Amino acid sequence: MTRIAISAATALAILLGAALPALAQAPVPAPMYAPAPAPAPMMAPAPMPMPEPAPVIPVAPIVAPKAADDMTGSVGFGVGVSGGTTDLVKADTGTVMMKYWLSDAFAIMPTLTIQLGAVKDGDTSWLLAPGALAMFNLLKGASTRFDAGVGLGFSVGKARDATTGAVASDAAINLSIPVALNVEHFFTRWFSMGLGTRFDLINFGKPNSDTWSMQVELSNVRYMGSLFFYTD
Repeated sequence: MTRIAISAATALAILLGAALPALAQAPVPAPMYAPAPAPAPMMAPAPMPMPEPAPVIPVAPIVAPKAADDMTGSVGFGVGVSGGTTDLVKADTGTVMMKYWLSDAFAIMPTLTIQLGAVKDGDTSWLLAPGALAMFNLLKGASTRFDAGVGLGFSVGKARDATTGAVASDAAINLSIPVALNVEHFFTRWFSMGLGTRFDLINFGKPNSDTWSMQVELSNVRYMGSLFFYTD
């Protein structure tokens, strides 16, 4: 029995050895269902084109319309006459003036006084006095304004003595700080008349001599009437 079992085991081993190469070469059976295809790689969407900037249209600044009685930017040309504290009718000095309104409440007023006296015995009195005032509006009505101003004046000339009639031999030179108060009434937008007072608060000069002097006083008040024509 032992020999028969050994022989059977040997035969089985030979059969298995012959079958293993055939099993190794047998094709792998196909799967029951085909695998799903791999998904295609997703492509990033193309970037949207940047919108073109809108054209910039220049816009003019909005300026509020100027009121009918607003004097900003107006330029006036006028004349004035001045006299002593008691008599304006007998004016002794004529003045040409210009008034430029930087704003409705502030104006610059250059002035120029030129005076030439009558010739007597070859002597002539004369006066040249330029100056400027800064005028500030204190009160404003429908057509009337009350202004106050301060400025700087200069004068040079030869005066005639009121008693003897003789003209001074030397020219007088004077620097002054004038102060003015003025009421100006507008009949229309371009035409006005004014009446005011003016005095030189400080005077520094050489009155017909070699001696320089300075005076501070309020007694040299003079009346002044004015007439202005305005343009915008």
